[in-house]
Order: sequence, then C-alpha cells, then structure tokens
Amino acid sequence: MTGKLQTAIPLPKQLKQIKRTRLMTSLIIAVLVAALMSTVFSLGLYSNIQLRLSDFMYGGGTPLNNIAIVSVDDKSIHEIGRWPWDRGNYTLLLEQLDKAKVIGFDIGFFEPSDQATDTELAEAVARSGKVVMPVEYLSFKSEQGEVGGGEFLESIPEVKDAAAASGYINVVTDPDGITRAVNLNIKGEHEPFAYAVFRQYMKRPVEKKSRFLVNYIGKTGMYPTYSFSDIVNGRYGPDEFKDKIILVGATAPDLHDNYFVPTSYGQAMPGVEIHANTIQQFITGKNLNIAPDWLTILIIIAVSAGVALLVFYLPIWLGTAVSAAGLIAYTFTAISIFSTGWILNIIYVPATIVATYVATMIYFYQSEKKHRKKVLGAFEKYVSKDVIKHILENPDRLKLGGEKREITVFFSDIRGFTTISEKLTPEQLVALLNEYLTEMTNIILKHNGVVDKYMGDAIMAFWNAPLDQPKHAERACMTSLEMENRLKELQKKWSDDGVPPLEIGIGLNTGPAVVGNMGSYERFDYTAMGDTVNLGSRLEGLNKPYATRIIISQTTKKQIEGRPFLTRKLDLVAVKGKKEPIMIYELVSKKEDAKHWYSDVIRHFESGLDHYFKQKWEEAVKEFKEADKIREGGDPPSKAFIERCEHFRKHPPGKDWDGVWVMKTK
Repeated sequence: MTGKLQTAIPLPKQLKQIKRTRLMTSLIIAVLVAALMSTVFSLGLYSNIQLRLSDFMYGGGTPLNNIAIVSVDDKSIHEIGRWPWDRGNYTLLLEQLDKAKVIGFDIGFFEPSDQATDTELAEAVARSGKVVMPVEYLSFKSEQGEVGGGEFLESIPEVKDAAAASGYINVVTDPDGITRAVNLNIKGEHEPFAYAVFRQYMKRPVEKKSRFLVNYIGKTGMYPTYSFSDIVNGRYGPDEFKDKIILVGATAPDLHDNYFVPTSYGQAMPGVEIHANTIQQFITGKNLNIAPDWLTILIIIAVSAGVALLVFYLPIWLGTAVSAAGLIAYTFTAISIFSTGWILNIIYVPATIVATYVATMIYFYQSEKKHRKKVLGAFEKYVSKDVIKHILENPDRLKLGGEKREITVFFSDIRGFTTISEKLTPEQLVALLNEYLTEMTNIILKHNGVVDKYMGDAIMAFWNAPLDQPKHAERACMTSLEMENRLKELQKKWSDDGVPPLEIGIGLNTGPAVVGNMGSYERFDYTAMGDTVNLGSRLEGLNKPYATRIIISQTTKKQIEGRPFLTRKLDLVAVKGKKEPIMIYELVSKKEDAKHWYSDVIRHFESGLDHYFKQKWEEAVKEFKEADKIREGGDPPSKAFIERCEHFRKHPPGKDWDGVWVMKTK
C-alpha cells in the first residue's frame, strides 16, 4: 500500500479520535475548574463582594399603608426644645395616637427622670395597652455555641411593667459597614423589637433565625413619616393613625441613630426605618434566603460542564457568544429570583463560566495550533486552508462525493499569453507567471475565495463553499475589480523590465453546482462541477469579441442589485454547448471609481442595444456611435455592435429573430 493511500484513508478515524480526546480533556478541565471554584466558595473567600453585588438587587417594593413613622426630627427639636425632652411630651403623643393598633418606641427610657412625669408616662403606656418598649443589648455572651443574652439596657421599671411588650432594637452590621440583617434568635428573656411589634399586631409567630435578612423595599424615606411636634401640637386628628402600626424613633442626623443599608446609595437609614422594613417583611412573608451551599456547588458544576461542551461543539464565535449570553442570562435570572426571596451566588457562578471558557479556549488554542501545524504541513501545498479548516471541523466530509450548493464561480485568463511567452526566456516566463499568480491568488484569498485550480495561466476559484458566505457574488465582483487594479500596478513594474503588457479576461457566474471531493480514493481534489461552472468558463472567453475585461451572468447581476457596482447590459447570447440564451453584463467598476463619462456611455449603449433587439439598425448605430464618441479612446463593445448592425442591414435576420447572438467558439 502506498504512503499516500495510507494517509488518505484512515484520516477520518484519526480526526474523530482527536475530537474524542479533546472532548474528554474539555470535561476534565471543567471538573478541575468546578472543584477549584467550589473549594474557594466553601472557604468563604470574596463573600464580601457577593454581599456588595447582592445589595444592588434590593428595592423596588411598595410600603404598606398601615405602617407609619413618628419622627424625632430637626423640626421637632427646634419646636419642642433641646434633646432629651421632658417625658410629658411622650404622654401627649400617646394620647394623640390612641386609635393606633400598635405603638413601638425606638427611643429608650433607660434612666429615671422626674418622678411625676415618669409616673404619668407609665400610666399613659398602661392605658394604651399596645405599646412596645425598646431593649438595647450592650454585649452578648455565648453559651454552648449559641448566642445568648448578655448585658442590656431596658426601660425604667414602671414603664417596662406598663408596656404590652418589649424587644431589643439591635441590628446586625456586617464587617463592611452595611446593615443587612437582624438577629431573631438571641437566647434570653427578650425578643427582637420588630418581632415584638409584629406579634402585637398579628398575634402569630415568625421563624426565628440568627441572621434574618431584611428585605428592604427601597431607599430611606419610603414610609409615611410625621414630625413628633406636629402630632403633640394637635396638627393631625386621632383618625389619621387609626389601626396603624406607629413606630416612634429618631431621624435627626445629630442623634446618630442611622445605618448604611443595601439601598442607602450614600444616604444612611434611620434605625426606626430598618424596624419598619422588618415588620413589613413579617407581615408580607417576603423573606430572603441565601441559596444553600450544595445548590451553589451544583450550579457551578453544571455551568462548568455546559461551557466546556459549548466551546467544544460550537464555532469559536458562537461558543463565545453563547457563553457570554449564559453569563448575562444567569445574572438576570439571579435578579429575577431575588424577587421570589432567594439570593443566588453572583460571584462564583459567573467566575466559573469565565474561568472554564478561558481554560478550555487556552487548551483548544494550544491543541489546535499543534494539530493544525501538523496537518497544514502535510496538505497546505495541495488544498486551500479554508478546505483544511472545514475538514478539521467535519472529518466525515473527507470522502468522495459532494453537496449541491449555490456558488459564484470565477475564471480568469491572460490574453495572448502564447505570444507573450514567445518573447521571454523560460526563466523569465516562470518568474512572471509565478508573480502574477501569487498576486491574483492573494486577492482571491483576501476575499475568502477558494482557489480551485490553476490551468497554465488561467485561474478557477469559487465562493460560498465549503463555508456559507453571505454576499458571495459581491465578494467575487470585488475580487475581480481589485485584481484588475492590481494588474495595472504590476504592468508599470513589468514595463520597466521590458515585459509586454498583460491583459486578462474574467468571467463570473452564480448558480447551483456540486462541490466536494472528486477523484479516486488514493487522490482526490476539492472542486466544483456542473453547468454553472461550465458557463462561468464560457463567460471568461466572451471578453474577446467584446474587448471587455469582466463579464458576469444575469444571475450574478441579480445577486449584486443595489450594491456599489457599475454594470452595463452587454448582449443576449447562446454560448457554445448551450441552447438557452442568457443576458450578459459587463462589470465596469465600483460606482465610486467610475469615470465621470461612463454613465453616459452606458446610457447610449443600452439605448442602442434596445434598438438593436428591435432591428432598428440605423437608430442603434447612432446610439452606439455616440457611446463610442463619449468614451475616452473609444468603446470596443459599441464598435462590435456597429459592425453587427452594418451586417444585418445587408443581411436582415428575419422577423422571427429573437436577438440571440450564437457563439460559435469557446
């Protein structure tokens, strides 16, 4: 068995084995990344970043209309006097809030004052029967691993005994200075302040947690707030507060009872508002829960494996796009799920997506680089790199046979090459031809065309295979015009070397063709076959009788309608070997590069062509001569049609003539 056959037949199996190895390696990378991320997550690293990012999801809620705040604000201090106030003011307040459902004081009465006013306040609290008083823990002690009650301050005995309930007002401030939670599970005789107010209002319990996340509805100032002085001065009637939960607390900045919360955005929230948010949460049941660690780790594993498979199975651009879309989708999912009360991890899951993608891409890059170097070294001299890439991605295509695709086929040929070759030495001829083919090939490849073959000085190429290429006809036209311009530059150089000027003819056709591997099992070529290809070759040859440079078919012309090209209708012809006539067009230039007079040339020429098809020979000749006159140096196609018209004047074609010019040669 020959060496060539040995490399040709087993190659699909080798490529499939390579793909299997890459798949397994991709999954191993995914497992390693997931294990690393899960470990770092379990250690709690970067949890502060998770908290900060989660903060952006808070807000967007609406305050309940049965919760209101009585504010010890700057206005009240200005009207009533210097803080702390005479406790008689609180007695007056309770009288005005007589119809409220619950009254919670976030203001402590921890030390005795005037005995008479203390007694009056205690009596007012007792008459109300719905007042919750504050307790403030100064320290916590730990017993058997549980947080228990330590030192605390509570209201003076007569006020404490008169109150319906009491609760500690402490909140949980995280190390980054943000207050996100309260502790509902402190062991001891006291319960949380917000919970005590809620129990007085709803008469039902709430699940106790050592870290109860407060679901803040928005920034500070969301709840209806009344100035303390406005109420004690009788500026509101008792019905204003009927059946409401009233929280009394300090909001004046100088009283320093404010905290930064997730929804602060630079503005601290008074403690009394934190209690209002907590109470609303108790009432609505819209609690927040951090996703359990096992769920986060499971998501990490799933997304890591998913990204690895995406990168493996999809093209790079699509794998990148889908991975990025997955990252964005997860972020929006986390935001959406937050509204249901769950906080998903938004640090490690997105980081896993990025890490898996980067690690897998690095592996593929190195692996592809190594494999590509090996394959390119063996085949790049025989087939185009686009074909090799397609084979690497689709090893099952490396077999005899093909597929039907719409392509734009290109043929070019040097005019009078035999005559030119006779004037050059063999060495000069080879150097000239190699330089010409190299320059022209580079332009084809620049526009992503596939160079099918070289036939002496002729080139065959096509677009839209093996890969889909939008606007493939436009690519072919751009290539043809750029080749023509480059040839003009080369002609100046060759002229200095004494080389006769080279002129080329180009034919373009668009249509269906069979594209694939043609040949034997020992040797085959990637090529295109069919009538579309044959017609493209014939169009290249049609440049000779019209003395044009680039001719395109009617199907190619249709594909580039509306694009920046200047074309002119050239003739209705039946090429050798074809019975059906086709309309052919000259591709003149890009519109922006066209000579200022060319539009007039085309107008007169196509007018003459219209008269020609109607057998109006004199009118046609007149138009053709005008076109020839306008064009600098004359218009060869017009000259050709003038000769035809003169011939038909002497030898009329007959009434049944359909205007088709039958080509006798290739």
